Amino acid sequence: MGEVKRQGVRNTLIVYIGTLLGAVSLLYVQPVFLSKEDLGQARLILSFASVFSSLLSFGISSVTVRYLPRLHDPSTGHRGFFGFLLLYMGITIVVGSAVLWLLSPWLGALYGTGTGIFSTYLPHVLTLSASYTLVLGFNAYCLALLRSVFPTAVNDIVLRLLFILVIAVYHFGIIGRDRFFQLFVLTYTAQAALLLGYIFLVDRPALRPDLQHINREIGLRSLLRYASIITFTSVNSVTVKYIDAVFVGSISVGQVAVYSVAAFMGLFIEVPLTASERIASPAISHALAARDMEAVKRIYYGSARGFLLFGGLAFLLVVLNARDALSLLPQGYADGSAVTIIIAFGALVNMATGINHPILVNSDRYIYGSVFMVVLLVATLVGNILLVPRLGAMGAAISSCTASVLYNALKFIFIRQHFGLQPFDRGTLGIVAVIIAVWMTMAWLPFGLPTVPAIAVRSVAIIAAYAGALHLFRLGAGGLDVIRLLRSRDR
Repeated sequence: MGEVKRQGVRNTLIVYIGTLLGAVSLLYVQPVFLSKEDLGQARLILSFASVFSSLLSFGISSVTVRYLPRLHDPSTGHRGFFGFLLLYMGITIVVGSAVLWLLSPWLGALYGTGTGIFSTYLPHVLTLSASYTLVLGFNAYCLALLRSVFPTAVNDIVLRLLFILVIAVYHFGIIGRDRFFQLFVLTYTAQAALLLGYIFLVDRPALRPDLQHINREIGLRSLLRYASIITFTSVNSVTVKYIDAVFVGSISVGQVAVYSVAAFMGLFIEVPLTASERIASPAISHALAARDMEAVKRIYYGSARGFLLFGGLAFLLVVLNARDALSLLPQGYADGSAVTIIIAFGALVNMATGINHPILVNSDRYIYGSVFMVVLLVATLVGNILLVPRLGAMGAAISSCTASVLYNALKFIFIRQHFGLQPFDRGTLGIVAVIIAVWMTMAWLPFGLPTVPAIAVRSVAIIAAYAGALHLFRLGAGGLDVIRLLRSRDR
């Protein structure tokens, strides 16, 4: 069993454990132990910091995954690429933070002063942005070296446990509100420190960058040009991801909490895709560099069919249980069930189109990713501007779902035209038909049970009906085995 396969197994296990922790945290610990205002404020800080970090990082994740394999040579410390990485991030963090600090009065006036995000909480936003920039860079370095297990554990398990700990000490009155937000930010700083220590433990990187060799092998101008384009794409992508919470926050900080919890339930469907893309991105990068299109095809086709199969089941479990599950939380959260259903549909579309993003960003036509993101960002902004003032969180959910469908449609068309790859067939239509049939049937069945037993009985019925229909119509062949698909990297 190759190293990539072993890491894939471990990554999948870790991501699912981390997702379970995340679900417990966001669906129980945070809404129960925090007020809606505190939870909403924390999500706003995270949302703005995520957008800003995509600027501060200046494409470092994609740059590292794309170019480090070309300099890979442990005997020379990869020609000091890690030193180059630190220098690169240091410059972008200092310059970017200074610019954002100078622009904060204008941004505050533009967004509004009700949340204090650009006054009281600006230091928190900037610290979190810088910390997350370092996390992005260190994560990418580990992934490019095919060392993904420890970073995944830190990202998905350790970080969430730290946040739960911070919430607990705040809830029980050990620390005050101000200290809570400070420690919330510092959990990401601790994450960056752990990744840095791991890199020096497993790789012994050289800190003096061999700029002449890097320039000769890659070309610093080409690298910076690629970084500029990817940054534009990344900013758009992250903005699309968090813009809904930002717009909802401009209306009500408390509604950000409701929206975040409801949206998380819908996005739970994407867990297998998130886990697999971490391994698939460097594998596809290596395959494209070697012009091994058969490996790319196996990953793309297999992931599209497999993710639709498993995503369909997850979609049914989430949307049919959303109202009951949210009713177990404090008052007001059950109102977000419609948001969960809309977000879940967009997540299912994302799953059904398979591992397409790494193919786009690692190809020689990566500039199209920026073009697609411009269209996506404009559509998302227009949707939020038009719908959030009228529909609130529902409007944000509709905009997010539309963004997912639009972006995946653009990537599907690009890959089909540029690479001649199209992963859908009659079996795809059959799986979609089964999903619709089970959804419509279960939605009309009265269970007449208390909330928790109703969720349990309904879930068993959904699984039985879905699996039975797939078996009856022989649609289950080609199920998800991303680890097997990624074995092509071992060869």
